Amino acid sequence: MANRSQVTVVGLPARDEARTVGAVAQAADAGLHAAFPEGTNVVVLAENGSTDGTVQRFAETPLRARKVVASSGGEGTGKGTNVFAIVDRALELDADRLLLLDADVRSTEPRWIAALADAVEGDEPVLAVPAYRRNRFEANTTNHLASPLLAAVFGVHVQQPIGGEFAFNRAFLERTGAWPRPDSAYLYGIDVWLTANALRERVRVVEVPLGRKLHNSPFPKILRLPQQVLDSLFHVVLRTDAVREPAAGPAPARAAVDGAAVPQDPAVVSRVSESVARYLDAHRGDVRSLFPSAGSAPAAPWGLRVTTEDWPHVLADALAAVAGGRFEAARDHLVALYVNRVMTFWDEIEGLGDDEVDDLLDRQAAWTVEAVRDRRIALGGRTGPAGFDVRHWAGFNEVSPAWSVPA
Repeated sequence: MANRSQVTVVGLPARDEARTVGAVAQAADAGLHAAFPEGTNVVVLAENGSTDGTVQRFAETPLRARKVVASSGGEGTGKGTNVFAIVDRALELDADRLLLLDADVRSTEPRWIAALADAVEGDEPVLAVPAYRRNRFEANTTNHLASPLLAAVFGVHVQQPIGGEFAFNRAFLERTGAWPRPDSAYLYGIDVWLTANALRERVRVVEVPLGRKLHNSPFPKILRLPQQVLDSLFHVVLRTDAVREPAAGPAPARAAVDGAAVPQDPAVVSRVSESVARYLDAHRGDVRSLFPSAGSAPAAPWGLRVTTEDWPHVLADALAAVAGGRFEAARDHLVALYVNRVMTFWDEIEGLGDDEVDDLLDRQAAWTVEAVRDRRIALGGRTGPAGFDVRHWAGFNEVSPAWSVPA
């Protein structure tokens, strides 16, 4: 059990979350008071360019914990900007532990505080990540990119490596300052940057069951978020000495699919499919060259049918291309294939029970480990691009061509 008389900081990274930030802050406050009634408790809101009254709503929310607000401009900033600001405040406050809660979550519970805090007790660096149940039509970047790629490179299966509800102890906080920060880590790459670096340095990662997660659907960001996640992940991968052997023993069975299934907005799905089709038409030759495993993918109503059996080999193609010096092309083309994988997955799970969906995702991750191991991909010796640019996706999504991260 965590020491109950120390400094605990809960950080809320947010941008335009006025509708939910108050409830998340109150849940955090209730959890802090219950877990650390004699401790020094602080809730930090870090926001970047909110225009909907997020800061005012937080300021008006009654809390027993001390409140701190860290604000930055909206241009060239993102979730990572807010997380780094929270880390800085936690270090300034001499915090013994830091917990992060996404400000858009509608299912945050006070009990999460003690559960996450207890998981990072100790003097050695430790990272706590969430394990929760989610709508089967969500968590796509987690299920099809981050989780299987981390397992393939580092030999460790983490169900929710980019979940957002994280916890760090003091030793972990201090360790993060030594890790290179690619520009994408200031954006949506931050969560995988934390998890991948922890695995790279063999830091203990603890999965904490938190129940259901209900939040704003990230699907409208599907052409931006995974590109930033892959960028940060590939930067860490290139700093890794070699593909590692899987951890001893069977991977724990997944229990991540929630019984409530809410499909994505068909209009948004249609617009995304059209953008991806245009992208693939423009880059077809290079995609076929870098991703031979997708060369025989048959046509589907949404574009290409990329099956559970195909996808692990596509991910292995991506890692081989990154190791071979085609960082941005591998990253960007993989996003287009990933969207087709997501839509194929939705078709594959039609009529399946929750346990069957979990089992399918477990098989996909295990097959990815095997596919990457069989390639004998040599890592190290290369570095990724200095900055983050949407590069090949310029003109195919709604993001400006380049990001400029403030010094």
